Amino acid sequence: MKIKTLVKSIALTVGLSASFASHADFLDFEIDETPYGGEIVQADKLNGGYTEIINFDDNDGFTVSAFASMNQLFGSDGTANSSQIGSVIGSNYNLYATFTAAGDVTIPGPGGAQASLSAETGSFMLYLDKNQDTIANDVGTLDLANTSDDMLLGASETIAQNVGLLYGFGGVFDFMFRDFELTEDGDTYFVSPTPFYMNVRVDGDFDNIPLEGEQQVTGDVSAVFDVPEPSTIAVLSLGLLGLGASSRRKS
Repeated sequence: MKIKTLVKSIALTVGLSASFASHADFLDFEIDETPYGGEIVQADKLNGGYTEIINFDDNDGFTVSAFASMNQLFGSDGTANSSQIGSVIGSNYNLYATFTAAGDVTIPGPGGAQASLSAETGSFMLYLDKNQDTIANDVGTLDLANTSDDMLLGASETIAQNVGLLYGFGGVFDFMFRDFELTEDGDTYFVSPTPFYMNVRVDGDFDNIPLEGEQQVTGDVSAVFDVPEPSTIAVLSLGLLGLGASSRRKS
C-alpha cells in the first residue's frame, strides 16, 4: 500500500472515531448479579466479539445482521477485568446481542473510498442467557437456538447518524442508534445509572471484500455508559478496520 493512501486512511479512521468520542467516556455503572451467584458489581465497560453477515443486492442496497457474545466486564477505566471487579459474567451466565441494519450503497464513496454505506433502518437488542447455551444457527437470519431461558434486557429500533466507507484493503463504518430502552428484566439487571444509557462500539478488521453477494465479518464489541445529548440515547458504531488486515498481509 502506498504511504500516502495509508496516511489518508488512518486520518479518516481517526476522524470517524472522533465523531463518536464524546459518547465513549468511561462512566461507572452497576449490575445486579445476585440471582446468578454473584453480587452487585461496579464496572465501566462490557466487551465481547461478534460475527456479522453483510448482503449486497443488485440495486445498490445492503443488509447487515450480527450476533455478538458480550461476556467480559471491565472496571477502572477499562483496565480491571471481570475477576478483578468480582463479576461472575461468563462463568455463571452469558450476555449476547443481536443487531441489524439496511440501507444504500453509493459508488464511489468520498475521500477515495470505493463505496459508502448509509443505513435507513436498524435494530439492536441485548439479552441475558441464564443457561449459557444460546448459539446462532444462522447469523444471516438471526436464527438462534436454546433461547427459552433468555431475557431481553433492552432494545433500540431507531437508527440515527451513520456512515460507512469501504476501501480496497477493507473498510470502516459507524452506526448510531437512538431510544435504547431497558425492559423490566433490564431494570433489575442494570441498577444504575438511572436513567440508563449505553454506548455500544463494535470494532473489527477484515481483508478486502467484494460489494456483491453475502460476506462474513468478525470483530470485537464493547459497551460503555455516558450521558448523551437528549437526541442520542444509544450508540452502535461498527468499525470494520482494514488497516490491521493490511498489516498482517505485509508481515
